[in-house]
Amino acid sequence: MIHLHSNGPIGNYDLVKKINMEHAISTILKYRPLSRAKIASLTGLNKMTVSSCVDLFVQKGFVVELGTTGTSRGRPPTLVDLNEKAGICVGIDVEINQFTVLVTDLLGKKLDSMMIPLQSKDPFFFVEAISDILKQLATDHSHRQLGIVGVGIVIPGYYNIRTDVVDYSANLQEWNDFPLRSELAKRVPGLTIHVNPASYAGAMGEVHFGGARTADHLVYVTSSWGLSVGVYSKGELFTGTTGTAGRLGHSTIHMNGKKCTCGSRGCWEMYASIKALYELLETTPQEMSISDIVEGIERGDSRITSAVHELGHYQGIGLANVINAYNPRVICLGGLLALLGPTLINSIWNTLREMIPERFLLNLEIYCSDLGELGVAHGGVSMVLRQLSTTIIESSLLE
Repeated sequence: MIHLHSNGPIGNYDLVKKINMEHAISTILKYRPLSRAKIASLTGLNKMTVSSCVDLFVQKGFVVELGTTGTSRGRPPTLVDLNEKAGICVGIDVEINQFTVLVTDLLGKKLDSMMIPLQSKDPFFFVEAISDILKQLATDHSHRQLGIVGVGIVIPGYYNIRTDVVDYSANLQEWNDFPLRSELAKRVPGLTIHVNPASYAGAMGEVHFGGARTADHLVYVTSSWGLSVGVYSKGELFTGTTGTAGRLGHSTIHMNGKKCTCGSRGCWEMYASIKALYELLETTPQEMSISDIVEGIERGDSRITSAVHELGHYQGIGLANVINAYNPRVICLGGLLALLGPTLINSIWNTLREMIPERFLLNLEIYCSDLGELGVAHGGVSMVLRQLSTTIIESSLLE
């Protein structure tokens, strides 16, 4: 840790100031609310440095002073906390036929959400539609100190972090090689934009807002139509060299099996996704909504429960490979899979116990996300919130 020396700065003054601000705001975000003295104790910064940083955050409106705490003798210290009203975060969940926009405060609490049909698979249609929405949001929230803090776009495919293009989307192939982030940035300049696949964003959303807040090792499996996997370990996502790790929906579980949209055969996605469930039921989302399927499970409809059991069997086959490869502590089922509940999970466990020695399953937890239909969009918000301290520091240093 770098501190300011009493006789002057050690190293570059601006760099030292930013580092000290980073320690202060990160501590506030992690342990909120707390006193200036507690910040000094946790960071090792001297009280004068802490007061200087916090006073600047308060002056800018990013941090607020609350009441006092009576836990110490003498004059009780004043607590400081993040001003959750200082800006908004936007999470966007892109699916094959629609996209969902979630607007939250700086604590991730929902302020608004909207679902918009994706009337064309041309990526420029999406870019134009979402840029109009973002411009309107910027106007509506211009009274907030930070305005729109950032946008997290979640796509049904993978985004190449080296080339800054959609790397591959099996179910939205018109988007392949499209420079989504840069095209949107042209239309809404100055906006921080993050792009991640649904599996990565879903995993982060689950860690940030859901049932995996204390998990060190998490595998997140999601399906809205296709199927993908996000692996989270000790605070970081495993993304691979170019940001396309986790394409396990296209790992083979059935040699010479069904032909997949990716061009291969026998992909896990073809047997364990929501798309596969509809094929088992020999129907379509237009004829039977996911809500109809959930209601069928609840009333014990034998046709529907049988299909979900078979889906769970194939989920179990794929998850056996995932468990052998990653040894996770927690597996979370997200997206529409989460709505299938215990019926799906029980079937998964039956298959896992047939395929993996019990000793390797003893400490494993498998659960369905309770974040609902906005779970992946919450993941988009979590992308923004991970950079919140940087945003606050940069904005604090602006004249």
